[in-house]
Amino acid sequence: MATLSAGIVNIALPTMSEQFGVSLESIQLVVSLYLLVLTCLLPVFGKLSDIYSRKWMYLGGFITFGAGALFVALSHSLTAMLLARAVQGVGSSAMMGTSQALIAQVFHGNSRGKAFGAIGAVVACGSLAGPAIGGALVQAWGWRSIFWLTIPICILGVWRGIYLIPRFKAVKKVKMDYVGAAYFFGMSFAFLYALNTAADKGWANPFILGMFGLSVVLFYFFFRREQTSKYPFIGFSIFKIRAISYGYLVAVLGFTALFTNSVLLPFYLADIMHLDPIHIGLLVLPFPITLAAASTVSGVLCSRWPARIITTVGFVFLLISTLMFAFMDVSPSFSYIVLAQLIMGVGSGTFQVPNNTTVISASPKGKLGVVASVNALARNAGTILGIALSVAVCVGIQHGLEMHGMLHAPAFIWGYRAAMLLGALCSVAGGIISFRR
Repeated sequence: MATLSAGIVNIALPTMSEQFGVSLESIQLVVSLYLLVLTCLLPVFGKLSDIYSRKWMYLGGFITFGAGALFVALSHSLTAMLLARAVQGVGSSAMMGTSQALIAQVFHGNSRGKAFGAIGAVVACGSLAGPAIGGALVQAWGWRSIFWLTIPICILGVWRGIYLIPRFKAVKKVKMDYVGAAYFFGMSFAFLYALNTAADKGWANPFILGMFGLSVVLFYFFFRREQTSKYPFIGFSIFKIRAISYGYLVAVLGFTALFTNSVLLPFYLADIMHLDPIHIGLLVLPFPITLAAASTVSGVLCSRWPARIITTVGFVFLLISTLMFAFMDVSPSFSYIVLAQLIMGVGSGTFQVPNNTTVISASPKGKLGVVASVNALARNAGTILGIALSVAVCVGIQHGLEMHGMLHAPAFIWGYRAAMLLGALCSVAGGIISFRR
């Protein structure tokens, strides 16, 4: 449901931007604020899932997400929509912060890689359905209909989850450091909020600089708290495990590379190629198709090949696809866009599953929820970085060229090209680190 919603919302962004009369920099907060709240709360829910019922925390996330979708559908201003999207972020965080740990508790050994591959395929199916369904819904009934769609899915998920998800005994020795959790949330929120809004307000804006400064101060307090607390919130000892620390870094770089394209491509297709929502959805569709297939295959290969080899191959595919997008002209052929999307989907599915399996399998006893949730945090931090940096680079170069007399379309293309080259650099860095893990 979460990936279905994300895919639909990306398709609807140009329509929302036009209806609310706001810029690209402002409307992208519909996506990035959701991801911001989701990301900052992931370790909190991961830690709580090691203490309390992981099953009911997961199902509570479903209910909260559905309530947020209802509020978005009823909103009549950008501010109200952003608040509702924050509620959805809380729900998604509860689901994503516990889902991998649930899988890891049920499946062991070689079957764990296959299970993560199956989950990756299901996640891809949500992404697969999102663009196509979103394009049709936006075209026929407007952007609000895309949020009404998630409510019955939420009800179905809770109903079946009550019967299907097993309950596990909590680890009684694990305690929650709420002060450390508050420091972490404040630090993460201040840093990621500043990163997301800097493109709109300006990187030298006093408020933005103040938020970056606040994140540094809170990081200092969080670091001290982790060293002195009897029950540290995360526990820096997990980063001493090479499989975990390298896996987190690979996840950040991989998702940064992926999401340099996610927000900008629909605007490229709408503003430069003048396509309607249905055609935009169809051109985005090939990515999740190959993501689903590659996730299943890489899950099987996890039991036969070292994870570093599989993930490195995935980054090679990511590099090829980002370079293909970087050199598109004003009117690329549909087949060229489809091919680039297919290759990007293969790269995404190939690196994600073995990386997740390696990180979760290295989790110390009693820290499964924390390790899994920080792994999800790394993925979502990469997502936010990819969106924020790509929009900042694209808009900055576009505005600069337009001030020197260049027309809108070629100026946007040069900005888009620079953003895609940034994604290519992240792909190279991720591949090198993955191979050396």
